[in-house]
Amino acid sequence: MDVLSKLSREAQVILGGGVLLLILSFFDWQSYSIGIYSGGFNEWRGIGFLAGLLILALLGWEAARAFGVKLPDGQVSNGLVSVGLAMLVVLFTVIYFLTHGAARSWPAWGGLIVALVVGAAAVMRARAEGVQMPQMPQGSPAGSAGSAGPVAPAAPAEPAESAEPTEPTDGTSE
Repeated sequence: MDVLSKLSREAQVILGGGVLLLILSFFDWQSYSIGIYSGGFNEWRGIGFLAGLLILALLGWEAARAFGVKLPDGQVSNGLVSVGLAMLVVLFTVIYFLTHGAARSWPAWGGLIVALVVGAAAVMRARAEGVQMPQMPQGSPAGSAGSAGPVAPAAPAEPAESAEPTEPTDGTSE
């Protein structure tokens, strides 16, 4: 537990909020009662299933970072992966919340709030770590965004003509 106390406040919020969001995802986000019968649906159906998987991925990634597990090096920084996973969790939680509004229950509201807090903490930590989007290499097909190729530099402008009037050159002289 000493490792967790040494983490930044944002990292603690991401891990704690992720665990809380995972727990809330198993409660009924929609509750129905018909007479003596009652039932409900948790977040783990439809697009919420993807949100749940992303919560698990975020928790695994953050736990690996917290405990110093050697993560693969690539063109994307570890901080960018963290904030990307957190934003995807927020996105799919919000989508599930908005598309499943009938008979919404308190865990849905709690899950939405916790997801937004986790996303905000991830963005704050990414800014503190100096995370930036990777730059696309020049001349790559993905970097041209549908253009025919790299853009050529503009030709230098021709020097301006003098302001003196010019004589006609039609061969006649006066």
